[in-house]
Amino acid sequence: MCTRVQYRTGRLRFDNPTLVRGLPISLSPHARTLSDTAEDARPCVLRSLAAVIALAGLLGAAGCGTTGSASTGGTSGGGSGTPGSNPPPTPGVLTPSSSTVSFGNVEVGTSTSQLVTLQNTGSSNVVISSVSVTGAGLSASGGTSVTLTPGNSVTVSVNFSPAAAGAVQGSLSVSSNASDSLVQVAVSGTGFAQVVQHVVNLSWQPSTSTVIGYYVYRGASADSLAKLSTAVDSNTNYADNTVASGQTYVYAVSSVDSSYVESSKSAPITVSIPSQ
Repeated sequence: MCTRVQYRTGRLRFDNPTLVRGLPISLSPHARTLSDTAEDARPCVLRSLAAVIALAGLLGAAGCGTTGSASTGGTSGGGSGTPGSNPPPTPGVLTPSSSTVSFGNVEVGTSTSQLVTLQNTGSSNVVISSVSVTGAGLSASGGTSVTLTPGNSVTVSVNFSPAAAGAVQGSLSVSSNASDSLVQVAVSGTGFAQVVQHVVNLSWQPSTSTVIGYYVYRGASADSLAKLSTAVDSNTNYADNTVASGQTYVYAVSSVDSSYVESSKSAPITVSIPSQ
């Protein structure tokens, strides 16, 4: 196949134009053969072709006169934003099972607890850094240093152990990286002291003499005894319900005949009342 290439540098002058089947017999020093001209022109043609292709590529990249070009790695649907970037993740949401915890009345010296569930209702992980509670006699356990994936939950135990009677107001606080970084739950309760009624039950053997009744004495010591009642009691037992917790009492009994003559007191006994 023969390619015809024109390479023009000016007018060539042949000293002897005689050719033998296309090959020059004699040329002037400045003349070139047709094949030499083609070989010199080929690089120029290739460079020109490469330049055309490069120009077409630049025009295509610039979008000049083109439609429907496809792109990769960008956002779809015509949205705004930098191509190839993703929207930032939405922070997690930490939701407690209840906004308040009420213990009601709790006896002093005893303990009770309630559970609060913390659930991640968002779309990103939630890391709980600390769980604490304020208020006298209140404490909390569980939930600290926990990572919750979306939909998962953890349980916190809130405890109330009143040391004294009275109302208590406090708050359960949960710190995390959720959208609401501090979740608080109101906590309340009332401590009460159980009223203990102590009773001292006394009993004795009946007198061998003829009597109409007895007097019961009580005091802090055997030297300070006093009648609990001025009326003669015919029973041989007595219930003293006026004693106080933590106190010590001394008791004695005397008999009374029909002439209201009182006998000497019995041997005293000592009774100590518990403090509770």
